[in-house]
Amino acid sequence: MYDAEGSHDGVPCPTCGSEATISWHFAEGFVELDCRTCGYRSDAEEIAALERESGELLAGDDPPEAPLPKRPLRA
Repeated sequence: MYDAEGSHDGVPCPTCGSEATISWHFAEGFVELDCRTCGYRSDAEEIAALERESGELLAGDDPPEAPLPKRPLRA
């Protein structure tokens, strides 16, 4: 989870030009912009890319290797 501090810096929205935006300043050094008027989010592309990926592990078509033969136990 990332911690960010939001502020109203008056940065105009690149989509609608509104200044009703929130700039999110992250401790990692980057800033994201959200517009309260039209819903623009500067991170929308990255979020969409994450949602496209299912996160499932792909299994190969190769059959599993045969188990090692067991040795009899001797007392």
